[in-house]
Amino acid sequence: ALLWLESPTNPRNGIADLRALARGARERGALVAVDNTYPTPLHQRPLELGADVVVHSATKLLSGHSDVLLGATVATRPDLCRALRQQRSLRGAVPGPMETFLAIRGLRSLGVRLERAAANAQELARRLRHHPDVEHVRYPGLPDDPGHERAAAQMDGFGAMVAFEVRGGAAPAEATARATRLIVHATSLGGIETTMERRARWADEGDRLPPGLLRLSVGCEHVDDLWDDLAHALHIGSLVR
Repeated sequence: ALLWLESPTNPRNGIADLRALARGARERGALVAVDNTYPTPLHQRPLELGADVVVHSATKLLSGHSDVLLGATVATRPDLCRALRQQRSLRGAVPGPMETFLAIRGLRSLGVRLERAAANAQELARRLRHHPDVEHVRYPGLPDDPGHERAAAQMDGFGAMVAFEVRGGAAPAEATARATRLIVHATSLGGIETTMERRARWADEGDRLPPGLLRLSVGCEHVDDLWDDLAHALHIGSLVR
């Protein structure tokens, strides 16, 4: 009945062919919903690629200041809009005035924030590829990334999220994540500040992720400050390998 998609995927930055998947779902009579939290509407618009419903964690990049819990669901079909509004009304999922104010405040700076964060992410991904303590980097903006061509065909930018694996597995990766001084060791993402964590430390994700995978949500700090912090943290991590 429903094909649920996310692209880029969290946390490994896989790229789904949204047009092809939406076409296949429609042939089978299924609705298509896409979680568009990572790219935001500025970098990807799934409704134009065939999706029926798009969802956003507005807590993340849309609000952008790590101070609001909010979600958004978007559809163009009148029947789906009516059904979604009914669910919202019956179940009480209505944001308060302060959450709405904070989200609108964040949206006003989304363009400049995302532009700076994506440029930082591109440069950090490029540098991480050549670091001796890093095994793999996943960022669709890298020309040799497995999802690069697909992302370039359906996105207007490559986003602010970088995934990379620290050489040596869980212990060096955890030490790296905890050794940063500018980058915040935190589980959320999409804020104006850069955050990082080892996702496999969570029980519900540990079996499906490489133990050394770090998810880096790149913010708006100066890219050289971020790189200095990453290089320092990777050195600390290498000491426990």
